[in-house]
Amino acid sequence: MDNSPGGAYGLAQPQLADVRASLTKVFGERVDPIWVRLLSTAGLTGTETDLDSLTRLGQAMLASDQPVVALCGRGLVIRLASFAHLRSVHDIVIGVDQ
Repeated sequence: MDNSPGGAYGLAQPQLADVRASLTKVFGERVDPIWVRLLSTAGLTGTETDLDSLTRLGQAMLASDQPVVALCGRGLVIRLASFAHLRSVHDIVIGVDQ
């Protein structure tokens, strides 16, 4: 079992780089203006590592006028919620074991 901060049940905390990589798989070379617009909409620089920033990016993606970006945003929101819930359960279990 992963006891590292942020890791739970083998899942790593999502990162901005993960989101950009996913968008790059979909949009290829056309990703740069999309990425810049999403960061601007979310009020991010692109160097953030906290979950609140990722949540803001997910909301910006959901609000996108591009359906595929919005769909990717839905996936990010689901991934973030799953990670948060699993981390909470992991923390409870680890707390009981110690």
